[in-house]
Amino acid sequence: MLRVLRTLCTAFLALLAFERAALGQCVLNDNLDGGPCCGLAWAQIPYFKNFQQDAVDICWRDCGVDQLLLVRGKWFNLNVVGTVPACGERLMRLDIIAPPNILLWRGQMRLNYSRTWMAVDTSGLSHQVWRFLVNGDLKPFPAAGLPPCPVPPCVSANNNKAHFTGYVDFVEDCSIPGGAFQYSWMLTHACDTFDHHVGFPRAGVFHPDRSYSFVAPAASFVPGPLQPIEGTPFSPFDTMRQRTLTLPPATLACTFEEPVVHTLTPQQQLCFCGAPGSNQFMFGDLNVQGPCGTALRNPPGGPLLPGFVSMGLGSWTNPNVYPGVQALRWNIGAYDFTDVCLGVMQHEVYYGVTTLGGYQAFQLLGGAPAAPLPPVFIDQQSAHSATGSPRMNTPFQALHFVTLNH
Repeated sequence: MLRVLRTLCTAFLALLAFERAALGQCVLNDNLDGGPCCGLAWAQIPYFKNFQQDAVDICWRDCGVDQLLLVRGKWFNLNVVGTVPACGERLMRLDIIAPPNILLWRGQMRLNYSRTWMAVDTSGLSHQVWRFLVNGDLKPFPAAGLPPCPVPPCVSANNNKAHFTGYVDFVEDCSIPGGAFQYSWMLTHACDTFDHHVGFPRAGVFHPDRSYSFVAPAASFVPGPLQPIEGTPFSPFDTMRQRTLTLPPATLACTFEEPVVHTLTPQQQLCFCGAPGSNQFMFGDLNVQGPCGTALRNPPGGPLLPGFVSMGLGSWTNPNVYPGVQALRWNIGAYDFTDVCLGVMQHEVYYGVTTLGGYQAFQLLGGAPAAPLPPVFIDQQSAHSATGSPRMNTPFQALHFVTLNH
């Protein structure tokens, strides 16, 4: 234990200096590669500045687009500059505004680091991408509008809040001194089947036929429920890692990434949210296995969800602006997770994002570009209460992260 404490204190001081260093350099290793099974690591993640970006506000009904609005998302850091967040975790406040500066929504978002990679645009220039998985409550203000669209009917029964999940990509241009940034992000509050699931807080019948999404950049994004789907027999470019929310100082540490392999077998496309129509959703069987013994698989028949589920949202069409020509899906899943580090198995819920296509991506190993990555990226984080029990419908902590490619 003393050795672990000394190691963590040394890492803390080193990374404190790292966080204070100015950006403007690529390739930055996240320090999570190549460690022993269950070995403790400390993520090296840059500090990202506040940013704002035009976004599309999408109201879905019966698995189709019901209404589109153009809004702007303003992201503000809540962490103190110079601190070292646990395993790359960040807190940011999100304001959704309408021109000229009318506040529509506001809430605190928890951003959990998922992975980094190099991306090459159509002109051959390199970019480094850091992906974070996001969850939090957003509160609508009067200017946001009325239920059932664009404001979910559930907010009035839940302290004027709705829970959203999704992701943010921070993208540094490695060819520009000082590191100019681009961004892409998505947040979704899905229909009752997923975001008001029975047996958890905020359960109920509020909008069984409707879901709600914010997507940015708005430029060149074409909303649409029918997008390419995930599915592969095998992939060698996958990892899982863990962290713990118990027993300080381990709350400030996570494990090294464990290389894993996965299979994702699509079972059916359908509409989970309302009357049959477009096949906006796909569900499939996911099986993940690592050499340390870590495993993740969905049991047949649930009990919470039918396995891996994803929802088509639309696609970007401009090849010259990040993320390039890329399709976007929100995803969720419920799996049995075998934790070899703690020696337990638990049924857990995972939230995340799937991106398909975009800039050519390259794996980063030891701080250097390596093999080209397949075009489909699946990122998910588990959802837990502060005590580690599974959670749905409300803001959560994350204990387990899975990053898959095919």
